[in-house]
Amino acid sequence: MANYKTHAINLKFHNLGEADKIVTIYSRDYGIVRCAAKGVKKSTSKLGGRMQAFSANNLMLAKGRNLDIICQAESIESFGKIRDDLTRLAYAFYCVELVNHFGTENDPNSPKIYDALFETLKNISMFNEVEEILWAVMRFKLKLSEYSGYAVELETCVKCNCHEKEFKSHHFFCPDSGGVICGDCGASSHESLEIDRRYMKLFRDVTNFDFPFENEHRDKMLLFSSFNILKEFISRRTEKKLKTLELMEILC
Repeated sequence: MANYKTHAINLKFHNLGEADKIVTIYSRDYGIVRCAAKGVKKSTSKLGGRMQAFSANNLMLAKGRNLDIICQAESIESFGKIRDDLTRLAYAFYCVELVNHFGTENDPNSPKIYDALFETLKNISMFNEVEEILWAVMRFKLKLSEYSGYAVELETCVKCNCHEKEFKSHHFFCPDSGGVICGDCGASSHESLEIDRRYMKLFRDVTNFDFPFENEHRDKMLLFSSFNILKEFISRRTEKKLKTLELMEILC
């Protein structure tokens, strides 16, 4: 039975008998991997503390017929502060659920997705203000969309291909079409959402910077509105309903 090592973040769990669990991880080298954590529910297990949600570990796994088996786990980061706050917890669960939906086995972009998720969990754990957390999660959604082949189009109208600099005063965003729409095209579209240049600047800066550094970036209403626009964009690209969205609406 061949062994292999990889860095991985825990995404979700299922019980397997009285003592074991099936753990879905996102591996930096192999993308989504479903594996068995033998004896993890026993009080004497060396894996127990390392198999919490969100935890990042350096794993040793053994190839199995149906499920690979976790042999060893060395903690890289537990992101402990996330578990101390319901708002942080909701946004972190949302991010790992997105990876679980869009991640694939042996994804060629797995190093980028892993690094983006690690950065986001670290920032959610570190940031104190909801504006900063919104920024971190929007940044993650834009990166994950790009790495999954659904990059948000911000430079040209997704209907007529004219450049954004040629847009008149009105801008629109169409979640179904996947990006911005000029005023002429947006006026005739029932599915588009009217936005302005503040949104465009915000989306670009979120892509380029890992924290909100300007006062306008801390406009809570603008951040929530932008977050919801990207939420709609993401939701249109998965057939499964995201369970954490209802939790976020209650807590956030």
